[in-house]
Amino acid sequence: MNNRRITKMSMSALALLTSYFFGAAHAAEAPLIEEPPRQATILVDSSVIDRAMDVVADKYSDSAQIQEEISRLANEASSTFEEFKRANDNLESLLVLNAGYRKSISIQEEQIRTLDESIAGVEEVTREIPLLMEKMLSSIEQFIEMDYPFHVDERANRIQFARDAIDNPDVSIAEKFRQVLVMYQTETSYGRTIETYPDTITIGGVELDVEIARYGRVALLYQTTDRQQTGA
Repeated sequence: MNNRRITKMSMSALALLTSYFFGAAHAAEAPLIEEPPRQATILVDSSVIDRAMDVVADKYSDSAQIQEEISRLANEASSTFEEFKRANDNLESLLVLNAGYRKSISIQEEQIRTLDESIAGVEEVTREIPLLMEKMLSSIEQFIEMDYPFHVDERANRIQFARDAIDNPDVSIAEKFRQVLVMYQTETSYGRTIETYPDTITIGGVELDVEIARYGRVALLYQTTDRQQTGA
């Protein structure tokens, strides 16, 4: 009886062992099924988190200050650029104005050179005018001596008046030259005019009261007041 029980227990044990080995072999042949990873539980000190938050806060504060400084510098740069732009515009205006001034100065310098040349020419002419006027007076005197004898005293007085003006140091060069020109103009006008005037002339040693008729410088006639004698 006891032997049967032992045998039965042995068979049971053998069956369990057999089942174990066959089950293990089957498990080895079957694909492994991965179990989902288990979440690890991490324990962190709260003071570490606080310090990390403080560092982040400090960095954020520093970043804000840096951003503020960048914004300020950007505004200053913009303001500086605007000032530069205005200065550049002013510079361009000044350059244009300066170019205009330079052109005006160049024109004025050219005018000054022209005036200097004119003054030099005037000075040269001024030195030559007295000699020129003397030559003009001498020419007129010779011309009157060869011309018809009309207004003899008047023409002689005109020459003397011009000569006195030339010799007078108180009379300007312009006035001296004007007197000579007036004399020339008067003598020239005689060739374009006709006139009659009373005069006293001497013919054959006899003085006669006559009426003179002058036709330019073409003819000079006389007739006595009693109309008894006519001549040229």
